[in-house]
Amino acid sequence: MNYNALLAQLGYNTDEANIAHIKRILNNSDGVEPTDVITLNDHLKSHLCFVALSSSEDRLKIKNVATIPEIKQQVEQIIQNWSIKNKILLKKINETTYYIIGKHYEKF
Repeated sequence: MNYNALLAQLGYNTDEANIAHIKRILNNSDGVEPTDVITLNDHLKSHLCFVALSSSEDRLKIKNVATIPEIKQQVEQIIQNWSIKNKILLKKINETTYYIIGKHYEKF
């Protein structure tokens, strides 16, 4: 996928700094497909939540900033369902933030 397209879908400028940042993030996110990230972001938008570039680590982060408890719970369910469906490992940072770590490969 084109880095410019992913940045645009997430609402970022397509300047050299952001392109370098998204390249580092994707290299650090073992097997995460940009199209899966865009799908999640599209599902979160209607709840005013989103996927963003972390400024403190080379990770994508998921922000659940819903303030209504029922909506917050719905967003949590969307995030968990997406993670399970796409076999993505998440790390919960705090009440509102998850980092996307990478693909979760089951060992047989």
